Amino acid sequence: MKTRKWLLFSFATLSFLIPFIVYFFTTNPYLSFTDNGELMAVCVTLGVAHPTGYPLFTILGHLWSLLPLCSSKIFQMNLFAAFWVALASLVFFFTSFSLVRILKKYAGSNIKKSIPIEDGSLGVYLLALIAALSFAFGREIWSQATSLEVYPLQLFIFVLIFLLSFEIIRSNFHPTLLYLLFFTLGLGFSNHLSTVLIVPSILFLIFFRQDEKIFFVKPSPKSLATLILPFLVGISPYLYLLIRSSQFPIFNWGWVSRSFDKFLYHVSGKQYRVWMFSSAETLPINFKKFITDLPFEFAYVGLFVVTIGLIYLFFRQRYILIYLILAFVFCLLYSLNYQIHDIETYFSLAFIALFLFFVAGLYFLWSKFKEISFVFILIPIVSVFLNFKENDQSKNNLVTTYTKNVLDNLAPNAIILSAQWDYFCSAFWYLQQVEGYRRDVVLIEKELLRRTWYLEQLRRWYPQVINKSKLEMEKFLEQLELFESDKQYDPSEIQFRFENLLRSFVGKNIDERPVYITLDLLQNEYDARPFLEFEQVPQGFAIRLLKEFEPLETDLSKINIEPFAKFRNNKHHLVQGIIQAVSVNLVYLENYFRLQGMNEKSAEILKLIEKLQR
Repeated sequence: MKTRKWLLFSFATLSFLIPFIVYFFTTNPYLSFTDNGELMAVCVTLGVAHPTGYPLFTILGHLWSLLPLCSSKIFQMNLFAAFWVALASLVFFFTSFSLVRILKKYAGSNIKKSIPIEDGSLGVYLLALIAALSFAFGREIWSQATSLEVYPLQLFIFVLIFLLSFEIIRSNFHPTLLYLLFFTLGLGFSNHLSTVLIVPSILFLIFFRQDEKIFFVKPSPKSLATLILPFLVGISPYLYLLIRSSQFPIFNWGWVSRSFDKFLYHVSGKQYRVWMFSSAETLPINFKKFITDLPFEFAYVGLFVVTIGLIYLFFRQRYILIYLILAFVFCLLYSLNYQIHDIETYFSLAFIALFLFFVAGLYFLWSKFKEISFVFILIPIVSVFLNFKENDQSKNNLVTTYTKNVLDNLAPNAIILSAQWDYFCSAFWYLQQVEGYRRDVVLIEKELLRRTWYLEQLRRWYPQVINKSKLEMEKFLEQLELFESDKQYDPSEIQFRFENLLRSFVGKNIDERPVYITLDLLQNEYDARPFLEFEQVPQGFAIRLLKEFEPLETDLSKINIEPFAKFRNNKHHLVQGIIQAVSVNLVYLENYFRLQGMNEKSAEILKLIEKLQR
């Protein structure tokens, strides 16, 4: 008995420690793309994040930020992601072990003899460890461990739901485990609404059983009602959003304490619905991404094991097969039709289901080829070598460097308007509001101006600048409230007032403060229109707006393109996007120097462009 417990403890520990150590050395010590800076700032300052609020993530992230770790705060917060994915690997170890026990119960006599389960054999623990490490080093799973986001915690919750489901099946539907499952389901919803994708599998678990065949059961209303309470306890972290929002934290996205409608608008993610099932072109694009990822999740050969597992479950354990297929299908049905650029993280539930097919395949192959079963350890080893370069973010300082390229040439007390959320705005929010970097700069995120809460946040952050446009703000808010409340509004009027607000931010401050925009605001007619009456002169990676033209100096020593040159062969769309943004800024700046006869500086920029493209 002691030997069995020691083996279980040892292998379980390895299933956490091995991934965490690898994740530690591949985690990004810098700010990363998109929401990373904002979410980091929200966790550290205990604020309210972008829809759907992610209260569980925020609370746990804040507690993590308080740990006295000997590292930079940014690295510490990115390690929060590594911790949850490594913990998911540990839970996957026990999930694999639980699944194997179910499979043994329904296996043929030959297989039962081949893999002893109840005596705690080395073989079954090794099988579960191989499965856990294969899961941990799949490309998409590993990628979620390298920078702070809400998805690593969601990954852990999904795997925990699978573990509880299998234990419920093994225990003949023990009530305590059912309560724990619904509590965990509630926690899942309090972290990310993608939890809804596993609900069909949970409903199958509640309403169907297996004996010789799968059959329908009708639970009593009382037994179903008793599951509601643990679920409500699980989603109770949403109360945090109302309480904390009413205290006006530094980051108060949605200002949800204003009314129940505003709270519901925020937590339902209503603004994202325009990207769901919105275009027939989305499905083939996302399906191609999913198919492209598959070999890297399973080190190619693992796909054969997945197929074996699928076939084995079809003949031996259709109840588990249906449970997993429901999770897989509903995940893909949703994610393949969701039009966002970082869709890969939404494939996680489908990948988990496939990894559980992988466990079933390992179980079958292990039983048939017991003498050479140790070779399966090569699958996670191959995954490490296959995916290391793609997931090694330890030197990825692209976003931090780009943000400083934008800001370091700005004059003191500058105002800058931008919509570069993925590369600049989100990261600068953290750097300014948490670390105090360039507190003199006023950043106005152009797209967020289309949300009623953001104007109040701006007023609290930068009152001296924003209050000058009070009249324009009030007029714009009249139409914006109608739009947000699904009431009748005039699209042309709201656009007119929006442009007037932007124009007033520039016009009412330009005599007292230098005003800049980023180049993205000039790339289409509607974005550029409020700024056309001003002269546009590049200064570093920003464009200064002037009433009358005057030449401006750019300190080229403050422009760093080294990291972008190193990452130019990285095919990730965000990496390529930020490199393209650097290139466009350099070309725009070089063109200005050339037209002004500043030939030496033009030549320096051309060298930078050549270095970037070499």
